[in-house]
Amino acid sequence: MKILLLNPPFTDYGGLEGHGGKALPLNLAYLAGYLRAKRPDIEIEVLDCEGLGLTYPKIEQEIKKINPDLIGITVPTPAFAQVLEICRIIKQEISKDIITVLGGPHPTALPRETIAEEDIDICVVFEGEIAFTELINALDRKTSLKEIKGIFFKDKDGNVIETEKRELVKNLDSLPFPAREFFDTDLYFPPPTKRVSNKKAGNMITSRGCPYQCTYCMASFMWQRQVRFRSIENVMKEIEECIDKYNIREFNFHDELFTVNKKRTIEFCQEVKKRKLDIAWVCMIRVDFADEETLREMKEAGCKKIMFGFESGSQMILDKMKKRVALEKAEQVVRLVKKIGIKTAGNFMFGNIGETEETIKQSIRLANKLNTDTMAFFIASPYPGTEFYQIAKKNGYFRKDIEWKDFTLVSNNLSPLNLPGLPAERILEWQKKAYRQYYLRPKYVLSKITGLKTVVDLKNLYNGAKLFLRLER
Repeated sequence: MKILLLNPPFTDYGGLEGHGGKALPLNLAYLAGYLRAKRPDIEIEVLDCEGLGLTYPKIEQEIKKINPDLIGITVPTPAFAQVLEICRIIKQEISKDIITVLGGPHPTALPRETIAEEDIDICVVFEGEIAFTELINALDRKTSLKEIKGIFFKDKDGNVIETEKRELVKNLDSLPFPAREFFDTDLYFPPPTKRVSNKKAGNMITSRGCPYQCTYCMASFMWQRQVRFRSIENVMKEIEECIDKYNIREFNFHDELFTVNKKRTIEFCQEVKKRKLDIAWVCMIRVDFADEETLREMKEAGCKKIMFGFESGSQMILDKMKKRVALEKAEQVVRLVKKIGIKTAGNFMFGNIGETEETIKQSIRLANKLNTDTMAFFIASPYPGTEFYQIAKKNGYFRKDIEWKDFTLVSNNLSPLNLPGLPAERILEWQKKAYRQYYLRPKYVLSKITGLKTVVDLKNLYNGAKLFLRLER
């Protein structure tokens, strides 16, 4: 068999999902690595349509050239329309015999709706490495798919078959490293909000999952509120591989909550120092998982920037989100991180359940007060699978003319929701207003100009300005 793994395009077909950067699709890299380890006899190709900036005609041309037996496609909700078009091209323009397999957040959240689409053959739900490989084995050997846990498929009569649920991988160290050799790593670069050095940059995870159940977050659904850690030794070996094979020395850690285990975080930092790894890195943490000892260790180990999901300046909204954090904690922690000398970045979301124009104003006021190095204002997206989605659907908040691309966090698209007293158009207006009020403050502009010390600073300012202007359209 010849297998093609495909990442759909989304920036040119719906929004600014990349936030001004391009990230290597780690999920496909993990999938390719695991499949190759278990089935070295199978030919694997990867087509990152987003990374390569491919249009539909070019995608069709590439698929014809590769001529695969099966195409596995990762599906984030905002790109579902693009995926459907690619599946149509595969089945109706190239060959009906090519098997289409979808995985990722969208099929996991809406498996029956997804598999019902005419040009989709199989859906792999939740964690995909083992299920996808077992699926390939069954197809290759022409054995029944019913024994494979964690899939939805159509039988010969078109009936949808749901198999037994699959447990999550217990030992993440058992998974091979992401197979970055299938990608041109020079294609990928962080957005200006996350670029922290002049080193070649890449992305990585050291854990999967989060113990919290924020209503808007897919992580609690995808990972079932479990946190699984890779061993520090395993993580170090991947970092060293990135350095030795790809010259990657800047890392964006995609862990949902990097500092969830203080002891492990400190062990990670001490091991980086012990091995004298010359790296720079960015991570995401909660404001209630940051203490001075850990932050100092992180700084010494190369942490240059920390991303915080503040989400709202209203305690009422935070409580409705089940964020389980006190509002005043944000100011305390940002002051602490600044004191230690690590750059800060923050995120707010507009349009959550209970949102009003007053709560949005509270968020903007808090954002300006926190004055982080960079700040993002997202339009809240009720992804399928989340409690947020269920509440919005139950109350009839979804716009009648909604499209899947409207679930993009950063774009010029309308919010998916019309909330009581806060229609989608007003939410978008407030997002644009928030960006203007934050980034056009004389104090902020002056600090950025006087803070230009390196070529990286200059590039970040230039690329950030370009992204700002795109959002203003």
